[in-house]
Amino acid sequence: MFVSQKMATFVAIFFCTSFLIARAGEGDFDPENGLRIHHYTDPVPDTVPGGTVLDTESVKRLIDETDVVLIDVLSISGVRYDELDGSWPDHEPRHNIPGSIWLPNVGYGRPSADMRKYFLDTVAEATDGVKSRPVLIYCVSDCWMGWNAVQHLARAGYTRVYWSPTGTDGWSEVGYELQLTEPTPVNVDS
Repeated sequence: MFVSQKMATFVAIFFCTSFLIARAGEGDFDPENGLRIHHYTDPVPDTVPGGTVLDTESVKRLIDETDVVLIDVLSISGVRYDELDGSWPDHEPRHNIPGSIWLPNVGYGRPSADMRKYFLDTVAEATDGVKSRPVLIYCVSDCWMGWNAVQHLARAGYTRVYWSPTGTDGWSEVGYELQLTEPTPVNVDS
């Protein structure tokens, strides 16, 4: 069978392009820990390793029926906490699920040591050190910060970690109220 040079070139370009498109998302994940490290506001998967995915109504039931700790992990882009007092200056107002703790910048795939400590210490305090206490992680729709944060907790030994992939967007869409909150300061004395 005779294949023209044009056809062979087309086929080669087609396969190379297909290969590159298939691999495009590979650089978004850390090859060592499997967590998302780029493009944090892309569509998220239906599952999360180490956690249980909940829709909004299941989140509401969890809140009503358990002593769940609610953790909002929405990041504050381009801002670092004040190293003198641990506060988070210059951030946009944030409304979250009432009773939540807002821990910004803890859902990165490669967290800095201070952010990892901030996250784990604050969750330990909120759960009274009980790693079997339910913890709900959320952000906004299509936010990989929550997906990563669930895995950080699971890897730290927490056994009842839940994730709401629609977060505050899903909460407000069904008519539940949100509450203005401030980010939890980082403990700079420890």
